[in-house]
Parts: sequence; structure tokens; C-alpha cells
Amino acid sequence: MEAEIVLLQEIKSALWILIFVMSIGVVATIVRAVITSYRAVRTEIDNIFYNSAKGMFEGGNLNDLVKYCHNHLEKRPQEAYAYWFLGKAHFQLEELDRAEDYFNKVSEIHPSWAKEWVDPFLAKITSLRKSPLTGGSSEGS
Repeated sequence: MEAEIVLLQEIKSALWILIFVMSIGVVATIVRAVITSYRAVRTEIDNIFYNSAKGMFEGGNLNDLVKYCHNHLEKRPQEAYAYWFLGKAHFQLEELDRAEDYFNKVSEIHPSWAKEWVDPFLAKITSLRKSPLTGGSSEGS
């Protein structure tokens, strides 16, 4: 009888260990699902911002775009897309100093974007500043 009690105690201990290990697995699965869901939601929010900003830019609604980006930056101050669209809007508005500042902010946040997304605009800004039509002015004045 005593051996059976010892065996039952060992089984009880093994069951608790098994329950603990399974609990860790369940918690890990839940955490993984939450992280995956968060990333999907974050991506969708980013897509909504990007697509809205792109639509405003392509539609020529530059003043609305500037306001939209600044509002977005109040919530997400390190949003590179917002700075990139601000740079593009101010470039179109011929406010070259502001455009340059925003493009430089993009490079600061995401250095990997510089070559493809930022440098072409900075080169255009430099070219426009040297152009005799702008008289070397950076703000068209």
C-alpha cells in the first residue's frame, strides 16, 4: 500500500509538471497570436495612412496632405511616410527648405530609404537652387 501511495505522489508531481509545461505552451501560442494580430492591424493602419496620403498628393490636395501628415505625426512622431509626404508636398509647393528638412528627417528615421526615396528629391532641390530661373532662392522668393 505504501508503494502505491508513493507512486500516486510521483504521478501527481508528474501531472503538475505536465500541466505547467502545457500552460507555458498555451500562453506562448496566445502571445504569438496577439503579436501576429497586432502586426496585421499595424500594417493595415500604415496602409490606410499611406494610401490616403498618396491619394491627396496625386489629387493635388497638398494643403490637406500637409495637415493630414501633421495630425498623423502627433500620434506617431517617428512615421517616416508622413515626413516623406510632407517633403513631397513642400517640394511641389516650391518650399524647398521645408522639403529638404522633411526629406532629411526621413533619412534620419530610415537611412535605408535615402538612396531610392530621398536622394533623388535632394538632388532636384540642389539643382533648382542652382537654376537661374529661381535666382538661387530656396523658397522661390
